[in-house]
Amino acid sequence: MDLSEFARLFPQKIEELNNYVTGEDIKDMLGIEAVNHFKQSFLDEGFTDENLEKWPEVERRKPESDWYGHSGQTGKFSKARTTAKILSGETRELANAISYVRTQDGARITNDKPYAAVHQFGLPAKIYGKKSFVMKPRPFFGKSVILVNKIQENIRRRFIEIIKP
Repeated sequence: MDLSEFARLFPQKIEELNNYVTGEDIKDMLGIEAVNHFKQSFLDEGFTDENLEKWPEVERRKPESDWYGHSGQTGKFSKARTTAKILSGETRELANAISYVRTQDGARITNDKPYAAVHQFGLPAKIYGKKSFVMKPRPFFGKSVILVNKIQENIRRRFIEIIKP
């Protein structure tokens, strides 16, 4: 493409770029990238900002613990629970509850499980609704340099696709 062809197409390309940054596609990209990044926390057993910060070990995986192999679903010993990933549970409902909704300015990440904040921030909880304790924080979402870099790279690639003839 020569300079005159580029100059002719320039207004159209600017309009396409504007449509992308103000449209729904970029919001979906933001939401999907964030949801995927935060769900990865459950696979990594920790949260990644600049680096992976592993979560504290759980009692059900410690052979010396009274809670070794404990299944929250059945209340009994389960060999599978001795090696299962932290915060993954038998149903994976906490990770699966991460979703996004489009907003005017982008995307908002949500988790509708009432106990999500207990795990995220390390708040008071009860064992089977009876004995009180404070959960160790196991953050699975938040600000992340790695996530921002992924989003910026996606936007850069899309801009190049739009600008190319």
